[in-house]
Amino acid sequence: MSVQCPHCQTENTDEAKFCSNCGRSLEVAEQPSVPGPAGPIGMQAPPPATGVPPFETAEEPAAQTTEYAGFWIRFAAFIIDGVIVSAGGWILVVLSFPSSLVWILSVAYAVLFIGLRGQTPGKMALGLQVIKPGYDVPGIGTALMREVVGKIVSTITLLIGFIWVAFDPQKQGFHDKIAGTYVVRVVRQPQRPPIER
Repeated sequence: MSVQCPHCQTENTDEAKFCSNCGRSLEVAEQPSVPGPAGPIGMQAPPPATGVPPFETAEEPAAQTTEYAGFWIRFAAFIIDGVIVSAGGWILVVLSFPSSLVWILSVAYAVLFIGLRGQTPGKMALGLQVIKPGYDVPGIGTALMREVVGKIVSTITLLIGFIWVAFDPQKQGFHDKIAGTYVVRVVRQPQRPPIER
């Protein structure tokens, strides 16, 4: 009976502890096995993610880091958007458009910007973005759920749905929880120029 060297594939006698060809040990250390959903048997479980949000993955560009956006910066973005919407609404009223149209356009403003970009102009100005897990742009359906259904709920709870952002670990208001969205601050780091060889 012979033992094959795991390094050079040379056949050795079963009593040998070292390969006669390469001199390496014929004993192979077993890799620790990790049970459970971390991966196939015998695979080492990856370390827990340390970035925020918790769904941050290795595919996230190295030039971009994120953190949850808190209550006050989101309130400042709301004020900026409120000024823009109010100015547009005032123009429409002066031009004798019905007030119902003003309300519809203010909802469309939020839904379209959040749905297509994840950012209203106010959020763009302050470096905020609304995202779904995986850093996906919300889309129109999610934006409708967040900006209409979710914000009605946040409002009729005596505004607690908005104030909850200040206390929630992931800075989600009720409208974020209903739509499954997060608001993050995106800080882009300058890219280093490539090294010339």
